[in-house]
Amino acid sequence: MLVRSMKSRRSILQSVSLGASALALAPFLNRYACSEEVVAQTQTPKRFMFVVKSSGLQAGFINPEGLQHGGDSIVDQSLGDRKLAEGMESLDPFRNRLTILQGLSGRMCNPGHSSHYGALGAYKAGAHSQPADATIDGYLSQQLPSVFNHVGLKMGDGSQGTAYPSISAQGKNRQLPFQCNPELAFQNLFGSIAAGGDIKRNYLRTGNVLDTMSEDIRKLQKQLPQQGREKLDHYLGGFEALRDRRLKLVGMQDVLKRHAPEVSDKYTSKFSTDHLEAHFDMATSALITGITNVVTIHTCDLNSSYQGLGITPKVHSVGHGASSGSMSSQECRNLIRKFHFNLISEVARKLEAVPEDDGTMLDNTVIVYVSDNSDKHHSTATEWPMVVVGNMAGRLKSKGRYLAYPSYGKADHHHTIGNWLTTLCHIAGAPVDHFGQPDFAIGKEKDQTGPLSELLGSV
Repeated sequence: MLVRSMKSRRSILQSVSLGASALALAPFLNRYACSEEVVAQTQTPKRFMFVVKSSGLQAGFINPEGLQHGGDSIVDQSLGDRKLAEGMESLDPFRNRLTILQGLSGRMCNPGHSSHYGALGAYKAGAHSQPADATIDGYLSQQLPSVFNHVGLKMGDGSQGTAYPSISAQGKNRQLPFQCNPELAFQNLFGSIAAGGDIKRNYLRTGNVLDTMSEDIRKLQKQLPQQGREKLDHYLGGFEALRDRRLKLVGMQDVLKRHAPEVSDKYTSKFSTDHLEAHFDMATSALITGITNVVTIHTCDLNSSYQGLGITPKVHSVGHGASSGSMSSQECRNLIRKFHFNLISEVARKLEAVPEDDGTMLDNTVIVYVSDNSDKHHSTATEWPMVVVGNMAGRLKSKGRYLAYPSYGKADHHHTIGNWLTTLCHIAGAPVDHFGQPDFAIGKEKDQTGPLSELLGSV
């Protein structure tokens, strides 16, 4: 049925008479037809959300009751009825799709305050250097395209618009942007339903302007040497992507109006924690409406403030032991982590409420919670904990699971974050031999390649 629909749309596109616009819109129409073929093949979208915190995800504080990591052999246990760690109670309704992953190392990255692109890319990176390669969210966004291939949202103080936090990359020297201001982010993602007048007419008029700009860039390219032409490619791609995006949004007004988040006081609050809540609302709506399949939320950096939770010192100071009123430094860290888990559980709840195929949207979504610098404020990257919600319709083998690999330095330790990122590629249907760089300190490259076999489902 779906294939017949795809052919019908293709034949309709072939019969459309666009006159002078035909040439300008040809790339969009071709991509539209191709996207229909992709839908016909995959049928159900795969979705990924990456939630990245700073200052470490302390491994010992996410262990369920009675389970420990750090041994010399693998620990693979069902969560069963075990009590989840304090602060993770909000995830209990999703324990049958919860994976707590311990024992992975990431010594191929730069440890310290942050591993930057390394956390999602498994390679060495610095704060002020360009990315050496794609990160997992950037890679998946190209494999699972939509109106916005990637949506990046970052908690800020409201003064920033767009930031490049050195976390995500589409490829070498191609950083991915993050929206910090909730109001601006809403306009970028859902502004088409807030605009007045005839949306279709306004957007098509803008598309004509972008077509003209693209043509001017092409003319200029012909007059430049090869190196200059390559630089202009990025500008040309940007204009064409914007044009295509606006044209696609024209046909999505109904679904956007149904599922766009409600703009509330959180968007203009003086507390950045309210902004983060708004970002999670928008990210969820972006996944539900289908305007993206890949979202990355950078919850905080070292200069971020959680004053909305009653924590006065900034994240960096808390990491160095600063207390806040009657709360110790550790209690502050626990509260921040609990806040993040509450936001993640709300995303899962909303996705579970939306029917899809024989299940819900949550069945086809994976949410990964991880720190940009492994487990400590000053990390060594020998332990990189993860908390994962979702099993991608069985592609990720989890019905509530605690999986701890042998600790770094043990004879059987050869599992890294690169293996985990490779696993995500496999469950997304875009397998690679290995994602990221190896850690030669723990053995030969051939012994570190491939996905984590324990987590690959049979679907």
